[in-house]
Amino acid sequence: MSPGGYLRGAAALQGPPEIARTQTYHKSVYIALTFLALLQVGCTLGLFLYIKMEPRCMCEKECDKERLKSCGEMKEAVKEEIQGQSTQKQFHIGNDITEVSNHPRSQNHQNWPVAHLTFLNSTEAQQNIFSPDITLLRKTAGSQGIEQLSSWNYKEGWAHLQSMDYHNGTLRVLQDGYYFVYANICFRRHKATMKISQNPLQLMLYVNKLNKNGRQTTLLKGGKTEVWANDSLYNFYSVYKGGVFKLVAGEGIIIKASNTALIDLSQEATYFGAFKLLDLYL
Repeated sequence: MSPGGYLRGAAALQGPPEIARTQTYHKSVYIALTFLALLQVGCTLGLFLYIKMEPRCMCEKECDKERLKSCGEMKEAVKEEIQGQSTQKQFHIGNDITEVSNHPRSQNHQNWPVAHLTFLNSTEAQQNIFSPDITLLRKTAGSQGIEQLSSWNYKEGWAHLQSMDYHNGTLRVLQDGYYFVYANICFRRHKATMKISQNPLQLMLYVNKLNKNGRQTTLLKGGKTEVWANDSLYNFYSVYKGGVFKLVAGEGIIIKASNTALIDLSQEATYFGAFKLLDLYL
C-alpha cells in the first residue's frame, strides 16, 4: 500500500467521527435553548399573573380586615347592650328602695311575694263536710247578709305565705307592684246538715282592697241567685274570680261572702291568694 493510500485511508477513518460529534453538539444546544426559552416564557407568564393577582389579594385582605373590624365592633356593642340590660334596677318596698336585677332568673324566688290561703282546719272540715255535728254548719242557712271571712289558714295543708303578711282575715302586701289576686268559694248543702230558707239565695263573692286609711274598694265580685229546696238531697254552686291589680305596700285584700253557713270549708273548694307578677315594675 502506498503512503498516499495510507494517508487517504487515515483521513477516511477520521472523517466520520468529527461529523457525528458536530451533529450531537448542535442537537444539545438546540434542546438547551428550547428549554431556556420555555423557562423564560414560564417565568414571564408567572410574573404577569402574580402582578395581576396581587392587587386583588391585597384588596381581599383589606376587606377581610374591615369585616373582622366590623364584627368586633358589633360584638362589643352587643356585649354593652347585654351589660346595660342586666344592670341593677330599683323597685319600692314601702318607703325603701331595693336593688334588683332585671333578668327573671336572677330574682331571689325564695323571697318572692306569694300567698295561698284556705279555711282554718279545712282538712278536718273536709273529712266531716256532711256531718251534722260541724259547728259552722249547724246554724240555719237563710242569712243573706254579706260577711267578711276572717278564719283563714296560711301554713297548713296547701296553704302557704311568703313575703306577705296575714292578720285577722286580711292579706297584706309588703312590696309595691302588680299582683294577680284570685278567690274561689264553693257553696254546698246536704239534706242531713241543715234546713234552708225557701226564699231565693244570693250566693255572692266579693274581693275587696283595704287601703292604708281603712277604706275598702271592691276589686272583684261574682255569684248568682239560687233556689234550693229542702227536699233536694244535695245542692252545690261555685264562684271564682281573679284579676291583675296594682297594689302599694301596706294595702290588704279581704274576702266577703253571703250565706256563709253554706260555704264548703275544704281546702280545694274555698280559698284565695295573690302573687306578684315578674317583670312589671312601677
